[in-house]
Amino acid sequence: MKFNQSNIKKAKKYLDSNYCIAVPTETVYGLAGNAYSNSAVKKIFRLKKRPTNNPLIVHYQNINSLKKDCLLNADFIKLYKAFSPGPITYILKLKQDSKISKYVTNKQKNLAARFPKHKVFRKLLKELKYPLAAP
Repeated sequence: MKFNQSNIKKAKKYLDSNYCIAVPTETVYGLAGNAYSNSAVKKIFRLKKRPTNNPLIVHYQNINSLKKDCLLNADFIKLYKAFSPGPITYILKLKQDSKISKYVTNKQKNLAARFPKHKVFRKLLKELKYPLAAP
């Protein structure tokens, strides 16, 4: 997919309809879907033939979007400022009122979160009202 606003809108349309799409990451392409949608998350597991007891990573645009779902502390803030965006995964405690699909975490109380550096992935996340789950 070429990087242009038209293709970002197409990707958003599919994601908003609970489909999964391929997204570029720092190293490879990944299969992603709406992290708040049980339907989209189940599709990721089914398409990847991934065991459901192997939680997914949730990708966020920035720390403000993460605050909706996870509890943050001073240590995390320091690490975030030093290493994000980039290829690092943070393990954080989920808020009780988080909208993250229970299938993302296999009903765990923690979440693996990332802030991708790839410009296309970041542009897409900026257009969405939800984070993306991906293996």
